Amino acid sequence: MKSNSVKVLLLVAVALFCNSDAFGQYWWTKDVRNPILSGVVGTWNKHVMSPCVLFNSDSARYEMWFSSSPGEQGFPWLHPWSVGFATSKDGINWSIYPSPVLSADLGKWDNATVDMPEVIRENGKYKMWYSSFKDSLSPNYLGYATSPDGIHWTKYAGNPIFGPGSAAWEAGGAYSCSVMPIQGGYKMWYGGYDATFNKVNVGYATSTDGINWKRDTVNNPVLTVGVATQWDDKIAGSPNVLRIGNAYYMWYVGVDASRRYDAIGVATSLDGVTKWTKLATNPILIVSPGRWDAAYAEVGTVLLRGDTLHVWYEAFKGPETADQVKIGHATSPFIASKIAEGDQDLPSTFFLAQNYPNPFNPSTTITYELPRTASVSLRIFNTLGQEVALLVNEQKSPGYHQATWNAIVPSGVYFYRLQAVDASTGSAQGFVETKKMILLR
Repeated sequence: MKSNSVKVLLLVAVALFCNSDAFGQYWWTKDVRNPILSGVVGTWNKHVMSPCVLFNSDSARYEMWFSSSPGEQGFPWLHPWSVGFATSKDGINWSIYPSPVLSADLGKWDNATVDMPEVIRENGKYKMWYSSFKDSLSPNYLGYATSPDGIHWTKYAGNPIFGPGSAAWEAGGAYSCSVMPIQGGYKMWYGGYDATFNKVNVGYATSTDGINWKRDTVNNPVLTVGVATQWDDKIAGSPNVLRIGNAYYMWYVGVDASRRYDAIGVATSLDGVTKWTKLATNPILIVSPGRWDAAYAEVGTVLLRGDTLHVWYEAFKGPETADQVKIGHATSPFIASKIAEGDQDLPSTFFLAQNYPNPFNPSTTITYELPRTASVSLRIFNTLGQEVALLVNEQKSPGYHQATWNAIVPSGVYFYRLQAVDASTGSAQGFVETKKMILLR
């Protein structure tokens, strides 16, 4: 079993889930236009899989990188795979770039595939982490590449950058990852294979440059498979992590060892490392028998747009059909989780979250974290640099804090700036960070 075996894994069918506990409510609805992206038979992208989607605010468009395979009739796992690229104004109607943007290097460590792309955009530059292996007996590794435009990619000369760990649970290597930029570096959650490529747990690592990664040797694996007979007792992998407000949310693949029950679950954590709590009523999303995603459906990317969660996922009818693997879309309203009082560890660093919702009208909430007592100011500015609101200007204790802005200004782009001066050091500047938000009336 390799990374392609995990294609029999996950997600999205119509699932009606209503729950009043810490995770709020999730009513996932498949798009009636599904599948929204299909490949072309007889080409490099007959099968399209593992969508990674981001919204480029500079060009006001969605951008998708996906795994592709020429496949065979009813059998999509023919290697080598490549990575394709597509763009869309609405996240539904996509235009595919005519050729692969990243391909396997025959005879090298990524001989078999370039798969499961994870792409972020920083300061106009694109960075990609991708999964690969040399052959069916080789462990899985992660590679790294960069691009100025999302199309022309340069692989890192020192690849692979991440592979098998010394612990038994990840002896088979890493096959997928979710990367989150933070101040001074990156956080990564990854799926770790055991030596038999049969069991997968989620690990956690950090990096200052996105290339040299340090595993967490205390808490790993941070999310583990369930106990015997549970829905995720074989695989808990393919993590997709978002930070929303004061909590981390992880959507992950769950597979049952006896029934191959492919589904998606959700877990949450205050720090993204310790005390990941699975939703008691998991799985929250399953496949739809008799539909185009009857055999399996696997999550690619979850994005929060306004107050709605969007997921782009791959799906397949099954090997007994001549159908292609395609990409679908589903949505769910989001209600932020409430972490139980008394179970909140103090933050380890200063942090300013993206406001929620965004865009907003007329009010939005800004969450920030303080590891120590600090003198805090939280100010709103317009595009001319003029201060239009002062939300906080006082000493605050360590912990998780929120401020709400009820805007009485015209529609447009605004910026909010947090300045926190550590009371113990009296630094003249301390922590300062600015983020953009949009008011739409």
